[in-house]
Amino acid sequence: MRISILSLLAGSLFLVSHSLHGQSQQEMNARSRQDLQKADMQLNAIYKRVVNRLPDEKAVELLRNAQRAWIQFRDAEAALYADAMRDGSAAPLLLYGRKTQLTRERIKHLQLHLEQYGGR
Repeated sequence: MRISILSLLAGSLFLVSHSLHGQSQQEMNARSRQDLQKADMQLNAIYKRVVNRLPDEKAVELLRNAQRAWIQFRDAEAALYADAMRDGSAAPLLLYGRKTQLTRERIKHLQLHLEQYGGR
C-alpha cells in the first residue's frame, strides 16, 4: 500500500513539474484556461448525449435545472477557492484549475446519468 501511494505521489509531482516547468505565471494561467475550455467542451458533449437519452420533456427540464444550478455552484466555489490569492497573479490559475476539476467531476456524474438511461 505504501509503495502505491508513493508511486502516485511521485507521478503527480512529475506531471505538475513537467507541465509547469519553465513557464511564466501568464503562461500557466493561459494553459489552465485552455484546460477549462477543453473540459467544458467535453461537458457540453456528454450533456447533449444525456439530453438525447432522456425519456421525456420533464426529465430534460429536470436535467436543465440541475445543470444551471451546478454551473452557479461551480463558478461560486471556484471564486471562493481563487480568493485565497485575491488580486495575485496566480488567482486565475486557481480559478480555472478549480473550475476544471469540478467540471471533470460533473462529467463523471453525467456519465452515470447516461448509463442510467441506457447509453454509453
